[in-house]
Amino acid sequence: RVADNADYLAMSRTDSGRFLNDLVARDDVGGVIAQYVKKDQVRHYIKDAVLNRYSKDKTEDARPKDLPPIIKKVYGLDCEESHKEEKLALFRVTTDGCENEYVVVADGTVLKWETALRKALLFISGKPFSNNAKAIHILLMLLAQHKRGTPSDKRHLEKALAIANAEAFVFGEQ
Repeated sequence: RVADNADYLAMSRTDSGRFLNDLVARDDVGGVIAQYVKKDQVRHYIKDAVLNRYSKDKTEDARPKDLPPIIKKVYGLDCEESHKEEKLALFRVTTDGCENEYVVVADGTVLKWETALRKALLFISGKPFSNNAKAIHILLMLLAQHKRGTPSDKRHLEKALAIANAEAFVFGEQ
């Protein structure tokens, strides 16, 4: 509740550090946690156990669950999921005339889009489906972390992804 009210996910690194310090100082947060862990571990616990979990849960809540309509919107292709793992999924294209085409979907954030692209590329290079694929499309599902990107940043991202023959679907903007 406190993180929601403070719009924690949209905070800058500096502001999130201040927010974390405020949580440590609060009797109802840091004070309670200090009853169970050593005092010098309270900040670490709040950051890694509480706020990290909060961020992951909020990201999962914001992420679109039904990806085939998004793939259809971005690429104009029908598909079905054929493989899924954490932060990555493989879809087989079912559109007539597009046999042996695939879409690899990797999750990430707008700020660290290159990590999602790297995950997709490493997945493709390490899987046998890629040896016989007619085409492999890469779609990055990027969380904006409740921040609105500038038009300039969006253009740069699109240009960079075009070089890698990838597309981005941005969600979770303010």
